[in-house]
Amino acid sequence: MVRWLVAFVIAVVVMLVLGTAAHSFMVQEAWSAAVQQGEGAAPALPLADRIGWFTHDLIGMAPLFGALSAIALFVAFLAGTFLARFTGLRPIVFAVAGAVAIFILFTALKWQLGSVGVFGARGTMGLSLQMAAGLIAGLVFAALTRPKEA
Repeated sequence: MVRWLVAFVIAVVVMLVLGTAAHSFMVQEAWSAAVQQGEGAAPALPLADRIGWFTHDLIGMAPLFGALSAIALFVAFLAGTFLARFTGLRPIVFAVAGAVAIFILFTALKWQLGSVGVFGARGTMGLSLQMAAGLIAGLVFAALTRPKEA
């Protein structure tokens, strides 16, 4: 049980970091496109600015995005635990569970709020990147909760 909880916390942190990175990337790309449309050419965004932008987003998004992601992943991984036990396909089960959990999270937010709530999750590419973060979080969870060899 403790190993499951530790793995879950690590998977949520992975989801939070990767999801925020995907969000920051999408926002930075939208900013560049807007500047280019207005001025004709967008200046390159230096790496230090990109990292600063990501850090700011991570700090700002962590409480709510982390909590919502944790709830979605908890339900998905709980269901996945039982399904993986019967199928033996742990990595696939948890990877799909993580991706689907994030898809459902953003679909529910869109349905309830009229917006996904995270600018970087708008559109097919943004949602796909968020789902990829959920998929990776699921793979991390599967690896950390793998049954011990006898």
